[in-house]
Amino acid sequence: MTAGRRIAAVIAVAAATVLASVPADAQTRTYYVAADEVLWNYVPSATHMATGQALLPLFPLQLARTVHKLVYREYTDATFRTLRERSADDAYLGFTGPIMHAEVGDTIVVTFKNNGPVPVDVEPMGGIVAPKCAPIPTGKIATYHWSVPESAGPSPTETSSRLDLYGPNADHPGAAMYAGLLGAIVVTRAGEARADGSPKDVDKEVFIGFRELNEAQSALLKQNLADPRTNPMKVKGRVTAMIPFNFTVSLNGFSYGTMPMVTLRRGERVRWYLFDGYADGDAHIPTWNGQTVVWDGHRGDSVTLGATDTEIADMVPDDPGVWLLYCTLNIHLENGMSARYTVTP
Repeated sequence: MTAGRRIAAVIAVAAATVLASVPADAQTRTYYVAADEVLWNYVPSATHMATGQALLPLFPLQLARTVHKLVYREYTDATFRTLRERSADDAYLGFTGPIMHAEVGDTIVVTFKNNGPVPVDVEPMGGIVAPKCAPIPTGKIATYHWSVPESAGPSPTETSSRLDLYGPNADHPGAAMYAGLLGAIVVTRAGEARADGSPKDVDKEVFIGFRELNEAQSALLKQNLADPRTNPMKVKGRVTAMIPFNFTVSLNGFSYGTMPMVTLRRGERVRWYLFDGYADGDAHIPTWNGQTVVWDGHRGDSVTLGATDTEIADMVPDDPGVWLLYCTLNIHLENGMSARYTVTP
């Protein structure tokens, strides 16, 4: 065999190996996502919806509970003219970015536009493979190709799906993530996904971001200080002095029980995807009243969510009623990290 034929044979074997490692039904899943500036209200009610108590007045160095945020939002196509509206059932997702799904072997293509006032980007975390990116200027568009290898999917001992996150450049998330940017990606084991990428053995998926953010460290602090709607106390730009008074805790951007209620049905298979961000205080103990979950092979009513962590808890609701989901850490619970969910018969 000549040297040329040997090289051709090696290339053919390598190509066959690569093709064999990709599932025959692998798909390319396309998303159109923009970073948008929005006026976000953490507490769209004057009271704590879980207790009925009035909220405390603002501190002298505190911004309003309505602030300028940067959020990832999904559009219908690359013109970025039409938002893909969320259903009423998904209103609870708040300022969490669009939920992406993929099966092991798929490719995710994200066409991204920066509509915000500062340079930002979007990058997957975890095992999804993506080229390094850099923040892009306001008004610019970039397209990213992310591959989903087997190492990004569940291990043999895990559930049929696992959770990854996406956000601003993972090496330097900083102020952009404090501004709000974060989204979720579900990766389902090969052969165990529906056409939309969700796991076949789950009836309902629920995504909850337990997040501590500090508006004094947000990339949009300048915008918040300049707007009387978000700065009614007329706080000046003393960032160091502002930090102790401007941390917020929320579930998907909702505090004090105001998150639109998630509705579950008795007996259905529910998978809770739990995550947090990069703040110093982002360590949580999510706890459910009224039901139990299976997490890490154990049954209980709470899980441990470490800093920059993701966890999965499976539930089969069996007790109808309106119940509480909250973080049991006292500083988080006292500052409004709670929500209600309902189980119907």
